[in-house]
Amino acid sequence: MKWPFIMTLSLVFLLILTSCAETSTLEKIGMITTVGYDKGEGEKINTTTLILETDPQSMDSTNVISSRSLTSKGARIESNLKSPKKLESGQLRVALYGEDVAKDGLINLADTLSRDHSISDLTFLAIVEGSAGDLLKHKYPQFSDAGQYVYKEIEQNIRGEVIPSPTLHEMLHDYYSIGVDPLLPLLKLEDDMINITGMALLKGDKMVGRISPSDSFYVKLVSDRFKAGSFEITFKNGEKEPLMPSLPPSTDIAIALDTIRSKSKIELIDSASLDFDLNIHINARLQEINRDIDLKENKNLDLIEKKLSKKITKEIDQLIQYSQSKQSDVFGFGEEYRTKESHSDLTDEKWHDMYKDINVKVNTEFVIIRTGVVE
Repeated sequence: MKWPFIMTLSLVFLLILTSCAETSTLEKIGMITTVGYDKGEGEKINTTTLILETDPQSMDSTNVISSRSLTSKGARIESNLKSPKKLESGQLRVALYGEDVAKDGLINLADTLSRDHSISDLTFLAIVEGSAGDLLKHKYPQFSDAGQYVYKEIEQNIRGEVIPSPTLHEMLHDYYSIGVDPLLPLLKLEDDMINITGMALLKGDKMVGRISPSDSFYVKLVSDRFKAGSFEITFKNGEKEPLMPSLPPSTDIAIALDTIRSKSKIELIDSASLDFDLNIHINARLQEINRDIDLKENKNLDLIEKKLSKKITKEIDQLIQYSQSKQSDVFGFGEEYRTKESHSDLTDEKWHDMYKDINVKVNTEFVIIRTGVVE
């Protein structure tokens, strides 16, 4: 008789506890998908929040709420006061920072996201040229959800290996690691479209410079391995060993490459003089060329490989020098130094000061694995 009584009593308690629990149905919560931060008056932050609309009768797929506060958590409280639904951040996919915020430093805002257990470490971070709020509030003729627009644009460019991945986890890893600095995409609202205009160089958590989309290819080439991707590169015909002797040396020759495979290695050669070797090996398919060149001739392919190696070496040299002028080591030379000089008591401040004086010898080996379409 005791067993049925215990089971009945347990069911009663279970029903009581269930009735006391707070329900979080879709009809009662507002799911935040995208958030943007801009500088406000004084020390306040202007926060723009995109909320996924779950009401099937709603004309819009998202709602936008703007708020001002000294902290992002304070902005959440103020946004809740303006919302008919309780706001939840578990579906946050993108966090945008206005350029003015990024130049002042964004670590407090990024670190706050990481402390929220409901927010994924895979949330994308990006910097907006101008106002993040204006970009999110803008009505796009072809896209009803600005947040999904930004998310899918960043995601497909990561998959295509056009830009390095800018997740919350990766940004914080680079920020807290000594000897490497974060790199985030730059977005801009242009003609009812959101364009990725390049990448922002960060020194610590502050934006100090910007590079073009083609330069971001080189950053990824140095700091990561390519497994796919495509790229277009242009070089001059040249006076010495011209590829097309009948054309002037200044003639541009454009080549499209795909199926890129690469590996790179940074090596500290001399810690006293801060000499580094950077060795890069690239295999790629020549997909298209804009000149009438006979690619069946091995000597032409050999010359193209030689010119591509020279051009890529020059471009990477210039990019490293630019990053040195900004004291932003997005390549990770400092990590190699710290590994080899484990007793150097290296700090971010010390490495940023040393970085501008490093010497890097870039060695590039380019191999065309096969040819494709020729225009």
